[in-house]
Amino acid sequence: MVKVGRVGVVVALVAAMTGALSPSGGAAPKSVDPESARESVRYLVKAYGVSEQEALRRLELQRQADGLDEVLRRDAGAEYGGMWIDQDAGGELVVAMTRPEAADRYLAALPDRSHVRTKPVRHSLAALTEARKRIAARVGAGPDAVHLPAVSEAENQVVVWERPWVAQSAGLSAAADVAKRAVEAEPGVAVVRTLAQPKPLATTPNVDWGFCHPLYCTGYGPMRGGLRLDMKRDNGTWGGCTSGFNLRSNGGGYPGKAWVLTAGHCMATKTNYTPTQHNGVDVLEQHGIEKNFYPYDYAALPYLDAATTTTWLDGQTGRNRVLKYCRNGGLDSNGDTPCGQQATSVDEEITGTHTLAEIKAGWIVCATGSGSSAYNYPDSVDSGAGQDYLVGTRCGRVLSTDVGINTDLCARAGDSGGPLFSQVDHTALGILEGGQQSRSGPCQLGELNNYVPIETIIDELNARIAGQGSVFSVITTPNG
Repeated sequence: MVKVGRVGVVVALVAAMTGALSPSGGAAPKSVDPESARESVRYLVKAYGVSEQEALRRLELQRQADGLDEVLRRDAGAEYGGMWIDQDAGGELVVAMTRPEAADRYLAALPDRSHVRTKPVRHSLAALTEARKRIAARVGAGPDAVHLPAVSEAENQVVVWERPWVAQSAGLSAAADVAKRAVEAEPGVAVVRTLAQPKPLATTPNVDWGFCHPLYCTGYGPMRGGLRLDMKRDNGTWGGCTSGFNLRSNGGGYPGKAWVLTAGHCMATKTNYTPTQHNGVDVLEQHGIEKNFYPYDYAALPYLDAATTTTWLDGQTGRNRVLKYCRNGGLDSNGDTPCGQQATSVDEEITGTHTLAEIKAGWIVCATGSGSSAYNYPDSVDSGAGQDYLVGTRCGRVLSTDVGINTDLCARAGDSGGPLFSQVDHTALGILEGGQQSRSGPCQLGELNNYVPIETIIDELNARIAGQGSVFSVITTPNG
């Protein structure tokens, strides 16, 4: 795109702030809708003790920041170092710049300018991104590589993340010398760290509650993110994960084919081909296109046949949904995990996606899981979540991004594969990988759970089937 003058920049920025610029896959709303963002509002009100008006201001700033990020990348790339939202400091947007004064003309058009501050940094985001690309080439970064470099905007450097479990699985050494040389070639720009491997959170009778519920949505399709998926283990028992998003492949070997996305580790220990069930009903194949090396951890599962595809997806509208199901003040509700007042269920329509680079620390995000205990749901398969952990939607913060999305959202066994989404602009962000703690039962303070970015999954899927000419994408329209 041709760069424009100061007036043109301000016009472009104002357009971004009012919704003319949108995340990939759909048009952005002109402002945050209080009703559709109810769970995110309740999280901020309860977690930070703010008013609903202040919660909406913070969410609106998050929406505005997405457009600002796009403009700064494009028109101030030589100075722009990235951004994040500091919720603890009153919901401030922090904009990193090599020359803070270079941001003034862009920030002047921001409606919530009083809650934005600049931070001087050494490196521009563009320079860090190029350094990451060079390092990636030196260490041979990829789905099966030991080392994966990523830009840390908050630290203003590249972090080369070492995955020792990948090396162990392949019988390789950690190749520390390779990473060391790659970092030394970029003095003052990069460091090497060990990536903590998340602990997977994977684990029939027919029940009808009269509406779509994470455990019982039979007859209330279409398929949507947040539903329980039960897979038969080789020993005859059943384990549960959660559906993430609906996908569509177009062209090539899989034209117009529908898939359901969940975590790859949910299938990793199964060699049988018993169909994947929801609420005791066969819906999906047991296996599909799979990978199980975080952050490359996903399974795209096809429907059993054309008739099942029609029943569960293509014969209905609203194919871009994820399920919101909440209990206000439930057994495990606390300051970390509030949600809206919903006794039944409401759907979130996904209208776009975000790349990993677009997702910022401090964002307010939500997730739906189906992890549960037979104590609370005696008619359902026990996922191992522990007594008094309730299925449904929870909201929280993005703590940081590395090769994945790190959050303080509460999750338990059975939630793996579940959708991470933004109510601010109705976008798909990732699916649950697992956590850094071994916790069971009600949510506690200090949760830390990790999500696989949608961008990572889609790019890897498309690369794997490139020879067949098909292209995967998240369904982002009702009839997609």
